[in-house]
Parts: sequence; C-alpha cells; structure tokens
Amino acid sequence: MVMHMTNNSIFQQKLFLGFINKVTTNFVSAHIPSSRYISKFYFNGEEFHGGQINSFVIIEGENLGFLGRIISTELPEKERIEISTEALKEKDFHPLVKIEILSCFDYFNMDFKKSISEFPNVGAKIYIARKQIVNRYIEQIEFVKHQLKTNKFASLINSYEAEVDLSLQSIFSRHTAVVGTTGSGKSWTTSNLIINIIEKNQKAILIDATGEYKSIAETYNDKTQEIILGQNHHFSYKKLTLEDLLFLVKPSANSQLPKLKEAIKSLKLIEIASEEIQSYVHTFQQGNRTVIKKNQPKQPFTQVLNNYINEVSQDNLNFDIRSLATQIENECFWENARNGSNTFGDTENSSLGFCATLITRINNLINERQFNRVFNFTSENETDDASDLLEQFVNENTKCLFYIDLSDLPFAFNIREVVANSIGRMLLSYAREDKFTSKPTVLIVDEAHQFLNKTVNNDYESFKMEAFDNISKEGRKYGLFLCICTQLPRDIPIGTLSQIGTFLVHRLINQRDKEIVINAMPSANSDIISYLPELGQGELIVSSSEIKVPLILKVKKPSVEPDSNTPVFRMEEGERQNGEQ
Repeated sequence: MVMHMTNNSIFQQKLFLGFINKVTTNFVSAHIPSSRYISKFYFNGEEFHGGQINSFVIIEGENLGFLGRIISTELPEKERIEISTEALKEKDFHPLVKIEILSCFDYFNMDFKKSISEFPNVGAKIYIARKQIVNRYIEQIEFVKHQLKTNKFASLINSYEAEVDLSLQSIFSRHTAVVGTTGSGKSWTTSNLIINIIEKNQKAILIDATGEYKSIAETYNDKTQEIILGQNHHFSYKKLTLEDLLFLVKPSANSQLPKLKEAIKSLKLIEIASEEIQSYVHTFQQGNRTVIKKNQPKQPFTQVLNNYINEVSQDNLNFDIRSLATQIENECFWENARNGSNTFGDTENSSLGFCATLITRINNLINERQFNRVFNFTSENETDDASDLLEQFVNENTKCLFYIDLSDLPFAFNIREVVANSIGRMLLSYAREDKFTSKPTVLIVDEAHQFLNKTVNNDYESFKMEAFDNISKEGRKYGLFLCICTQLPRDIPIGTLSQIGTFLVHRLINQRDKEIVINAMPSANSDIISYLPELGQGELIVSSSEIKVPLILKVKKPSVEPDSNTPVFRMEEGERQNGEQ
C-alpha cells in the first residue's frame, strides 16, 4: 500500500523537477534547472511528464511532505526574448512553475491534511508525484470518511487518470447543484448520480421536466415507481392547497379572493354537513351541488358553519370543484336583506361583475380536457393518483426511485410550476413528520430554473412559489436533500444557492451565471474559476464544503445514457450522391 512507501521511493532523483524559490500564503514558485526535466519519460512502467498544467508534484519538507498542483509554467523574461526554433534545439532553458499547495502529509503513514500553518521552505526540492501518491490523496479528499461511495463516477483531468469516487453523504448531505450550459455534460453527471443512488439501494425522487431520464426509470423498472402525469397518472386536485389554487386561477386580493374563500367554505360544508344545511343546498346539472344563501335566514347556516369552522378552514381542496364557479356567483349577495339583518340579502351585481373574470378562468381551467387529465377535476379519470403513490413510496422501502415525468403537462395556467411546487410542499410536510430520518431521500429537480424562483402574477399582485426554497433551508435536518440541475443558475434564488454545499460545475459562459456560481461555491480560487468557460464536454469542477480542495474531473459515461443528444442536420441520400459526383 502507498502508506508503506519510503521517502526514497517518493523522492527519487529520476522524478526530480526543481527547487522552490518563492513561498506565499496562496502558492509557491519553483525554478526548474533544465528544460530536460519537463520532457516526457517512462520510469518503472509509468509515464511521467513534468511541468504540465494540472499535474501533481511532491515537495520535500523537513518534517512534512507537501502535495501541490502546477497551475502555470513560464520562462524567465530573458529566455522568453531569446526563444526560437534553433534555440530550443541547441540551448537549455530554465522554466518557472507556480504551484498551488493542496495538502501536507506525514512521511510515516502518508496521511494528508489541509493546514495554513505548514509551508515548504525556499530551496526545498520538488518531484513529480507518482500515481500511487495521487490515488492516496484522492482517497482522503473528504473531510469525513464514509463507506457508501459512488462507483466509477469520474477521473482526474491529467495524465494520471486517477478514478475519483465520492461518498453519497459528501455529495448530497448539504444539498447539491449540477450546473452548466447546454451540451456541457450536465446530463451525464446527473445520470451517474441517479444510477449510483439506485444501485446503492438508496432513495431518490426525480422531477423530470422533459422526459430526458426516462431510460433510467425503464432500465431499473423493478426499483422504480414511474409516474407519467397527464397520461398514466393524474395528480388529484384535492391534494392541492388553497395557495396552489391561487396560483392557477390568480384572484385579485380585494374583490375576488374573499368571494373565492367563502365559496370554498360553502362547498366544503356540503361535503361535511349537507343534511344540516339541506335547506340551503341546491342540486343542478349533472348532480353538482351548491349553497344558495341569498334571501335566506342567516342564523341556521352561520351556526353550522361555526360548528365546523376548523374542518372547512383546513388547507386542502376537499370539495367538488365543478361547482366552484357557480358557488362564487352565489356568494355575490348583500350582507343584509332590506327588511332586516337576520336574513342574507339579494344578489349584489357589482361584486358579481368584479368576479366575472375569476369565474371565467375557473370554468376554462376545469372544462379543458388537457387540464382535467392532470388534476381529474371531473372525477372521471380512471388513472392512478400520483400523490397517493408518492405517499406510498415515502412510507415503504420497496422502491429506490420515484420518477415523475412532467413532459406531457401543458404550460398554460402555470400547471407545471404548480404541480412541482405542490410535490415539493408535500415532501417537506413528510420531512417534518420525520419520514426521511431513517432513510434519507434526495429530491432531484431537473431543469430547476423552470420551477424555482417562480412568481405567478395577476393584474394586482404576485404569488411566490417557495416549496423548494423552503426545502433548501429546512430539508437537510430531516434527511430530505435537494439536488438541482440547471443551465441557468442566474434564475435560481440566491437564498437557495446559499444553502447548497456541493457544486458540480460544467462549462459556464454567461458572465452573470459565472459570477453567481463563483459567489455561491463553498471553495474556489481564481485559477480554478478561470477554467469555467474552457471546460470540455463532460469536464467539471467539484467544489464542496465536504472535500478539502476543489477538483477538476472528467465524468464517466453513465451505464444508462439520458436522452440529451441534440438532433443533427443530415444530408439526404440524393444530395449526398450529387455531392460525390
């Protein structure tokens, strides 16, 4: 094992590279006596190439050794002026390298640690690091060692090609963000994370906005509960909250919202105490029932309402929503009749006029076939209720992945955002009941910019959807971990980003995206940050409060690839033949 390597095997003259000539708190500089030391060579069957950017070096200290990473290579000013093709062949040059100190280690047991109190001395020798040393360092990269690790997740970007696997605890326990521009390899990273969770028999809930990861759900169908909303499953409107309904129908606060709330109470009272308010209940087309209070005595109805005030005030939609538009019309009456205050008054045309737009929106929502497939407004949809299956998944341990495909949902009425926000709210409610403490669960939100930081506006005010933001603030202590995937980090709330402990960052080009991510990353330096717009496909920077220093990695191809390829323009057969001629 590496821990039994001797100093002689670590600091072999064949691997000598140069001498330290400058030490600062951020980096050290070294002088390479001859350019022949940066030529490629083989030693004991291993390839070495000194002086390469991102390659590792070992520095020989008095009591401790140091592991560093080369971040720049240059020639002294005088030699830069003299450089030419002939000079490179005939003269010797003396390169200078800048090295970032990553860790120090004990010579005896090769234990690595991060310290700001230990630095190498000027004049200390530097050597090219052997692969065994780098692998030993990667094994100890996490502050706390955990057994449950990823399998073949990524490798270092350098000549070592050392495999890097991090523990699921380090990746997810303080929330995770996978960010990068389209085509940067973000989907491969996300797929690898999902597959590792499944294969390690852990639990995850995936909200897939585009159906990109459907292949994973189908491959691991014995461990997956697959939900396709709008096709094979619906999300019962009765599991929504009043807030969710406000997002859908957007009532104005002053004139429409009070009537909407009164209508909901009346319809709930039908479900709870229809016999006690029988004289107020009117049955109309298709058996739908409403409450008519106008021109009727107040006291009997008010008494029943007060008796069941706790039930009708609960934050759910447990009533027949088909009657809601008509019930709002029925609520538009004068508080008192002309002949006294003991009787409800007649129709108030002004409030009815104010509610006309709300009534129209509700009718459009309920009567649209596409929306009914999602929420089952008419109770005629025979598909399974996704909310019931989600509750079953949370309470049982028979499945590892709860996959929710939202790709068939319409964009109108903010239905996608409402469904996702409602799922997040339900999960946070389960978390507060300690449903995840014994079996931590990762909530993965793909295309997170579509669902986070969303505000629904009407002509008068805004309604903010905050379920995922609340999960980022509260979920960790309950065992509910958030993993967001997005190409637009600028659209993610700053409050949510500030709660994230692990960033897996692919290529970013937009200046604002870079600034936001850089400010939110737990640890990063200017040299690491400079790579962001230059990262190749599949390359990423891992910055986490759970690992000692950021890593630049190449993610491995997942065993099940997502459907993320961009269609390619192709030449038709006839055009190809003409081109060949």
